[in-house]
Amino acid sequence: MKAAACVNQSMDALLTENDALCRQLAKLQQRASELIQKRSAEVEQLNTVVEFLNTELHEKDVLILFLRAKLQEFRKITELPAVTKTGNQLVCK
Repeated sequence: MKAAACVNQSMDALLTENDALCRQLAKLQQRASELIQKRSAEVEQLNTVVEFLNTELHEKDVLILFLRAKLQEFRKITELPAVTKTGNQLVCK
């Protein structure tokens, strides 16, 4: 009889400990879920920033290409011989 009581007491203690551990596990799982949600939101926000910056970079690259082309055109114009008008004729110098 004492052995059975001892076994019941041990089982009760184990069940109590199991319940406490299950509650702790549930709290930790909830905390982990909250952290995952928070990090996912941060990643999404950072992805939005990266997309914005990529667009900005692309626009600046396009502007640089445009300005280089214009500069090249300007250099070609300035390399042309000087032309002056004398009466009704154009004279290259």
